[in-house]
Amino acid sequence: MNIQWQTLLLVILILVSVTITRIGDESVRPSEALVSSEENSAVNSLTPSPELDFQRTSILRTSFEVEKAPARDWEVLDPRVGAESVLIQSLDDNYPFFHLNTYKTWPMASLTKLLTALVVLEDVGANKKILITEEVVATEGKAGELRSGEVYTARDLLRIMLLTSSNDAAAAFENYLGKDEFVRLLNQKARKLGMTQTILHDASGLSDINFSTASDLLRLAKYILENEPDIFNWSRLPSQLVQPINDVTSRTILNINALVNEQNFLGGKTGTSDVAGENLLAILSLGNKRLIAILLGSPDRNKEIKSLFNWIEEAYDNI
Repeated sequence: MNIQWQTLLLVILILVSVTITRIGDESVRPSEALVSSEENSAVNSLTPSPELDFQRTSILRTSFEVEKAPARDWEVLDPRVGAESVLIQSLDDNYPFFHLNTYKTWPMASLTKLLTALVVLEDVGANKKILITEEVVATEGKAGELRSGEVYTARDLLRIMLLTSSNDAAAAFENYLGKDEFVRLLNQKARKLGMTQTILHDASGLSDINFSTASDLLRLAKYILENEPDIFNWSRLPSQLVQPINDVTSRTILNINALVNEQNFLGGKTGTSDVAGENLLAILSLGNKRLIAILLGSPDRNKEIKSLFNWIEEAYDNI
């Protein structure tokens, strides 16, 4: 091979070598860039972003605002109760202190009258004039001492019904609209409130096939507190002066609920029948909380409710 060809070959080899070197350099640069990006990312992760810092602050602030739940002392055994169903729960934070068979259906007895009062206020009208007829007075029970021919405003008749648990007063509301229509409104109201296990056949609770559950009654009580609190306000009155609008004679009626003498009683209703036993829905204060207590089928509601509240004070702290 002559010198010219050797020189040409050498030049070609040099050019190929330079080209390969450049390609190698360019293939390395993306990798170097990736490493640089990762390093920057690592550095940035050490500095809290404004968004993350704000989130942390919000979480801490929320945790300070949440009230501390009552602490249970498990050395205190669960209470023994005779009631078929029991629900005791805070109305302020929904803390369940004691639940037993809260979805068990049970005859409502006169707890029915709470739903009756709600229908009267929202679907009849508190100022309507309600006539007391002979048929109404013939209803089982004499509570309220209503007389045929008397006329009351619905508001005053509600007070009589709630304080004395007057079946006559409940029957008067049925008579005003017609029993079938009033019962239809009762069941419609129950469905509207989500009381899916509740069925009504009369306004007084005399029917032992008026059924509900402690869970459904909790829904009813919460709705009343938020929308028609006068129902509970009236039910906590020790006595009330009432007078028909067509008579000058007035009289004083007394609250038959034994809890009305307790300072922490904030309202409620009792119900009793041979089939239902003793029922109770009561709102009571304990410490800085409002508790709702629902007992269905109790052999002695007054004794049991006191025993259960004593147990709560013993078994829980921070109340």
